[in-house]
Amino acid sequence: MKMNCDIENCKSRCCHNCAVLTEDEISNLILNVRKKYTIELEPRKFFKKVKGEFGTYYAIKMIKGQCIFLNKENRCRIYLCRPTLCELYPVIDIDMVDKRCPIANMLPPEMLSGLKRRYAQEIDGNIKAEQTFLFV
Repeated sequence: MKMNCDIENCKSRCCHNCAVLTEDEISNLILNVRKKYTIELEPRKFFKKVKGEFGTYYAIKMIKGQCIFLNKENRCRIYLCRPTLCELYPVIDIDMVDKRCPIANMLPPEMLSGLKRRYAQEIDGNIKAEQTFLFV
């Protein structure tokens, strides 16, 4: 089942969260975006280093509280290559759903369970364990 988001209603709420990724995830994202969209993602322009208790990661930069990849129409410019954390939204932790998402309460329980299962399996263990990230 596919989620049908109404960005006019939510103003791309999912893109107000700062996705934190591993170095491998950033490398794959850069490669996939280059192939799919022929956009060259210069790391310093699009990502910011963050430090946690368990390692150093990369956060997608935010501009005025929104993801750098949003265009003027509140659409993701790299949608087909977006990070897994973005794909799994409104799931934001193994057992947590962002209730600010207008469709979060409308998703069938089996779909939410599937998204939570994917979160548990696909998100880096250290990122899941981090409590706080410090920008460096």
